[in-house]
Amino acid sequence: MKVQVNFKLLVFFTVFVESNTADPTLRLVNLVYRHGDRSPVGIFPTDKNKVDKWPQGLGWLTEKGMLMHYNFGQWLRKRYDGFLNSSYVHTEIEVASSNEDRCLMSAYCNLAGLYPPHGDQVWNPDITNWQPIPVHTRPKKEDNVINMGENCPRYDQLYQETMKTKEITEEEERNKDFYKFVGQMSGMDHENISNIWKIADTLFCEKAHNLTVSPWADQQWKQEGMTVYEKLRFLDSWQFRLLYSGHEKSRLMGGPILGEFVQQMVTASQNKTNTKMFMYSGHDTTVAALLSALNLFANGTSPPYAASVIVELHQYSAGNYYVNVLYKNTTDTAYLLTVPGCTENCPLEVFQKITKPYIPVDWKKECGLQSDDNTVSFTTYQITTAVLAGVILILLILILVFCIFQTRSLQ
Repeated sequence: MKVQVNFKLLVFFTVFVESNTADPTLRLVNLVYRHGDRSPVGIFPTDKNKVDKWPQGLGWLTEKGMLMHYNFGQWLRKRYDGFLNSSYVHTEIEVASSNEDRCLMSAYCNLAGLYPPHGDQVWNPDITNWQPIPVHTRPKKEDNVINMGENCPRYDQLYQETMKTKEITEEEERNKDFYKFVGQMSGMDHENISNIWKIADTLFCEKAHNLTVSPWADQQWKQEGMTVYEKLRFLDSWQFRLLYSGHEKSRLMGGPILGEFVQQMVTASQNKTNTKMFMYSGHDTTVAALLSALNLFANGTSPPYAASVIVELHQYSAGNYYVNVLYKNTTDTAYLLTVPGCTENCPLEVFQKITKPYIPVDWKKECGLQSDDNTVSFTTYQITTAVLAGVILILLILILVFCIFQTRSLQ
């Protein structure tokens, strides 16, 4: 999406950072980005722009999105040239992706811009600008870090509680005529704050690709000074913030990736790794979840395509490290952010302290799931014991009934 993190929250402690070469103090880079431009994930029933308008189908990375990430990879090359080897070295970088095709493809495009082959890395004389670089992924239902598709009952409960708050019920009452109108025009049933994003997303994608949208989307809505489409986008942004409102939701969704970032910086500060960059290819929800866990997303909106949070570890003297957090949207400028409770150059030990409350100790347990093998084994033992006890009890009852009948027949 073309909206970006709301810098009203950040402006008083944000500076612009532009660099052509890597800072000599740099020791490690963690970054997560949103995939590039994509087709809509759904088409509403009355939409005249059907699936055939999108050559690869729905939810797919477009050529525009591919170029976004290729250019982003070149930006990374320019920024970290001298820190990263000019030729690909597999021990220097680890890349992980959400198990969505658009995220995997974005990672490959990004790496093509970051690591064009040189010299003996040109493996085919007819292909001089690309080389294969591994990108790792895992099934959505096993991913609580990038895709965030792993089941978390506690988060679901918290989100449903949010949807029942007075603020939301008043909002839905206030906008009931709007939801009814959009539902009738789009052919979608039961539109509300939790699902209105789907129609907003479809219209956004169509406008981004110069398709003619349904006329009702551009008409003014009553006396509110905005079009139906603009109001859809406004409500979409509000709904997006509700995903991570509150400490516990931020901890459950953004905490796992923040925990990995922190652990990787600690490991680097102890000289226990040769990896220089950890790259994560994800979604707007991934980027927003991390910003939320860093207390940098309270008034934010959905991060645009290819937006990125970059967390750098620097060393200013022996045994002394500091952390820089940067946000890059659709421009070539990275914004240096200040995490609440710290400074721009945040000492690593302070960064650890202020982020600790947002990093789950046992994510599965906090989600209300079985947390480890020992718990599973113990529970299985209890179940097995209970089943055996039940079988034995039934056998005893049958024997008792049999004996009673035998006694009566003898009498």
